[in-house]
Amino acid sequence: MSRCVRVAIISLFLVGVGASPALAAIGLHAGLSLEPDDFIAGIHLKTEPLAEHLTLVPSGEVGFGDATMIAGNADLHYTFQTSSKLAPYAGGGLTLNWFDFDGGSETDFGGSLLGGIQISPKFYFETKVGLGDVPDWKFVLGWTQR
Repeated sequence: MSRCVRVAIISLFLVGVGASPALAAIGLHAGLSLEPDDFIAGIHLKTEPLAEHLTLVPSGEVGFGDATMIAGNADLHYTFQTSSKLAPYAGGGLTLNWFDFDGGSETDFGGSLLGGIQISPKFYFETKVGLGDVPDWKFVLGWTQR
Protein backbone atom coordinates (compact mmCIF):
# COMPACT_ATOMS: atom_id res chain seq x y z
CA MET A 1 0.00 0.00 0.00
CA SER A 2 1.45 3.38 -0.96
CA ARG A 3 2.41 5.95 1.63
CA CYS A 4 -0.30 8.40 0.49
CA VAL A 5 -3.05 5.80 0.81
CA ARG A 6 -1.88 4.94 4.32
CA VAL A 7 -1.80 8.63 5.29
CA ALA A 8 -5.33 9.13 3.90
CA ILE A 9 -6.70 6.12 5.80
CA ILE A 10 -5.04 7.16 9.06
CA SER A 11 -6.25 10.78 8.65
CA LEU A 12 -9.85 9.69 8.06
CA PHE A 13 -9.64 7.34 11.07
CA LEU A 14 -8.38 10.19 13.28
CA VAL A 15 -11.16 12.48 12.06
CA GLY A 16 -13.66 9.73 12.86
CA VAL A 17 -12.25 9.17 16.35
CA GLY A 18 -12.22 12.93 17.02
CA ALA A 19 -15.80 13.33 15.82
CA SER A 20 -17.14 10.17 17.48
CA PRO A 21 -18.94 11.89 20.40
CA ALA A 22 -20.85 14.01 17.87
CA LEU A 23 -21.07 11.29 15.22
CA ALA A 24 -24.61 10.72 13.98
CA ALA A 25 -23.97 8.61 10.88
CA ILE A 26 -21.36 7.02 8.63
CA GLY A 27 -21.71 6.03 5.00
CA LEU A 28 -20.28 5.33 1.58
CA HIS A 29 -20.58 7.22 -1.69
CA ALA A 30 -19.53 6.77 -5.31
CA GLY A 31 -19.77 8.76 -8.50
CA LEU A 32 -17.89 10.72 -11.13
CA SER A 33 -15.68 13.78 -11.20
CA LEU A 34 -14.95 16.02 -14.17
CA GLU A 35 -11.53 17.58 -14.79
CA PRO A 36 -9.96 15.18 -14.03
CA ASP A 37 -12.44 12.61 -15.36
CA ASP A 38 -12.40 10.01 -12.60
CA PHE A 39 -14.60 7.38 -10.99
CA ILE A 40 -14.65 8.25 -7.28
CA ALA A 41 -15.51 6.24 -4.17
CA GLY A 42 -15.42 7.40 -0.59
CA ILE A 43 -16.51 7.27 3.00
CA HIS A 44 -18.20 10.07 4.93
CA LEU A 45 -19.15 10.88 8.50
CA LYS A 46 -22.09 13.05 9.51
CA THR A 47 -22.15 14.85 12.85
CA GLU A 48 -25.03 15.76 15.08
CA PRO A 49 -26.31 19.23 14.07
CA LEU A 50 -23.89 22.04 14.96
CA ALA A 51 -26.81 24.46 14.79
CA GLU A 52 -30.38 24.10 13.61
CA HIS A 53 -30.28 22.28 10.22
CA LEU A 54 -26.44 22.63 9.97
CA THR A 55 -24.18 19.55 10.01
CA LEU A 56 -20.49 18.90 9.45
CA VAL A 57 -19.76 16.13 6.91
CA PRO A 58 -16.05 15.23 6.65
CA SER A 59 -15.17 12.68 3.99
CA GLY A 60 -12.33 10.92 2.23
CA GLU A 61 -12.31 9.83 -1.42
CA VAL A 62 -10.18 8.02 -3.94
CA GLY A 63 -10.50 8.51 -7.68
CA PHE A 64 -9.27 6.53 -10.66
CA GLY A 65 -9.31 7.54 -14.34
CA ASP A 66 -7.42 10.46 -15.91
CA ALA A 67 -5.47 10.68 -12.65
CA THR A 68 -5.29 8.84 -9.38
CA MET A 69 -6.75 11.11 -6.70
CA ILE A 70 -6.93 11.01 -2.92
CA ALA A 71 -9.08 13.73 -1.36
CA GLY A 72 -10.06 14.86 2.10
CA ASN A 73 -13.13 17.09 2.41
CA ALA A 74 -14.68 19.09 5.25
CA ASP A 75 -18.19 20.13 4.18
CA LEU A 76 -21.01 21.96 5.94
CA HIS A 77 -24.58 21.03 4.93
CA TYR A 78 -27.62 23.21 5.56
CA THR A 79 -30.78 21.08 5.25
CA PHE A 80 -33.92 22.91 4.18
CA GLN A 81 -37.10 22.09 6.09
CA THR A 82 -39.81 20.67 3.81
CA SER A 83 -43.13 18.91 4.25
CA SER A 84 -42.11 16.01 1.98
CA LYS A 85 -39.82 13.05 2.62
CA LEU A 86 -37.25 14.59 0.26
CA ALA A 87 -34.77 16.81 2.08
CA PRO A 88 -32.82 19.24 -0.12
CA TYR A 89 -29.59 20.71 1.22
CA ALA A 90 -26.89 23.15 0.18
CA GLY A 91 -23.48 23.99 1.50
CA GLY A 92 -19.81 24.32 0.91
CA GLY A 93 -16.52 23.09 2.13
CA LEU A 94 -12.76 22.83 1.94
CA THR A 95 -10.84 20.10 0.18
CA LEU A 96 -7.26 18.86 0.00
CA ASN A 97 -6.46 16.72 -3.04
CA TRP A 98 -3.43 14.70 -4.06
CA PHE A 99 -3.24 13.85 -7.76
CA ASP A 100 -0.92 11.34 -9.43
CA PHE A 101 -0.69 12.00 -13.17
CA ASP A 102 1.48 10.19 -15.69
CA GLY A 103 3.94 13.10 -15.56
CA GLY A 104 4.17 13.38 -11.77
CA SER A 105 2.05 14.29 -8.80
CA GLU A 106 0.73 17.39 -7.05
CA THR A 107 -1.21 18.40 -3.96
CA ASP A 108 -3.86 21.10 -4.27
CA PHE A 109 -6.13 22.93 -1.84
CA GLY A 110 -9.49 24.40 -2.77
CA GLY A 111 -13.13 24.67 -1.90
CA SER A 112 -16.51 23.64 -3.19
CA LEU A 113 -20.12 24.69 -3.34
CA LEU A 114 -22.56 21.80 -3.11
CA GLY A 115 -26.18 20.90 -3.36
CA GLY A 116 -28.00 17.66 -2.85
CA ILE A 117 -31.18 15.92 -1.96
CA GLN A 118 -31.76 13.28 0.70
CA ILE A 119 -33.95 10.82 -1.23
CA SER A 120 -34.69 8.70 1.84
CA PRO A 121 -33.21 8.50 5.33
CA LYS A 122 -30.41 6.34 3.89
CA PHE A 123 -29.85 7.51 0.29
CA TYR A 124 -28.85 10.82 -1.26
CA PHE A 125 -27.65 12.46 -4.49
CA GLU A 126 -25.14 15.31 -4.39
CA THR A 127 -23.26 17.52 -6.81
CA LYS A 128 -20.26 19.74 -6.06
CA VAL A 129 -18.72 22.61 -8.01
CA GLY A 130 -14.99 22.88 -7.37
CA LEU A 131 -13.35 26.20 -6.53
CA GLY A 132 -9.61 26.34 -7.11
CA ASP A 133 -7.32 23.52 -8.18
CA VAL A 134 -9.76 20.72 -7.41
CA PRO A 135 -12.10 18.69 -9.65
CA ASP A 136 -14.49 21.04 -11.51
CA TRP A 137 -17.60 18.92 -10.79
CA LYS A 138 -18.48 15.88 -8.71
CA PHE A 139 -21.68 13.87 -8.96
CA VAL A 140 -22.22 11.22 -6.27
CA LEU A 141 -24.83 8.82 -4.97
CA GLY A 142 -24.46 7.91 -1.35
CA TRP A 143 -25.70 5.63 1.38
CA THR A 144 -25.69 6.60 5.07
CA GLN A 145 -26.12 4.31 8.06
CA ARG A 146 -27.64 6.12 11.03
